[in-house]
Amino acid sequence: MKPILLITGASSGVGRFLTHHFSGRFHVIAVARRIERLKEEFSGNNDVEYYKLDLGDPGEVDGFLDGLTKKHEYIPFLINNAGINVKSPVDELDNHKINQSFQVNAFSPIRILKRFLPKMKENNFGRVINLTSGAPLNCFPGYSAYSASKGALNAFTVTVAKECADYNIKINLMSPGPVQTEMAPDAPMDVSVCHPTVEYLLNLKEDGPTGKFFWLGYEIPLFPNLEGIRWLEGKADERYRQAF
Repeated sequence: MKPILLITGASSGVGRFLTHHFSGRFHVIAVARRIERLKEEFSGNNDVEYYKLDLGDPGEVDGFLDGLTKKHEYIPFLINNAGINVKSPVDELDNHKINQSFQVNAFSPIRILKRFLPKMKENNFGRVINLTSGAPLNCFPGYSAYSASKGALNAFTVTVAKECADYNIKINLMSPGPVQTEMAPDAPMDVSVCHPTVEYLLNLKEDGPTGKFFWLGYEIPLFPNLEGIRWLEGKADERYRQAF
């Protein structure tokens, strides 16, 4: 019996590529808002089970997970790929777009993983990839909602990875790189460049990394070196410049 892999945002871009690539080795559960595209892409593939799912609707996400976990009790592999990117200066940013960005990019991946974790712990195995970006590290002007929502996903991922340290559960972040998708039509690289990193993260050994950020094969630091800061004492050593 083939292991089960859930991929969100499977109707286009990175998610579409990964669904095609891993079906055969895995039984892939592919979800996306655009069900017609899923039908066009995967209706003839017996290794792909596809569903319509709007990650921007928390009620729909919970209802979908209720049904899915009744059908598939244990889903050991998860790629939270779906995302939205809203470009706007903050003073012109629609509040609905802010909420939607956090719902799709952070809250829904959290809901999905939260539902799968108990069975991963029970079976002492899980491999999770949360798709992120360099945006929350670079904070480019005009992309506050995207950067902030991906930053929330980053912090959640690192935290839950630490909480699962006693289990053979690896939860990592991956940025696919500057790949050409609907979200980034002018990007210079083909989506296939992220494939080796995904392979690596899905096939991690028990002593492999967790709570880390990977980009095109590189492990990228998420945090500065904060040695010398004593948070609970409210003090930092001479390596840090005092502003006043």
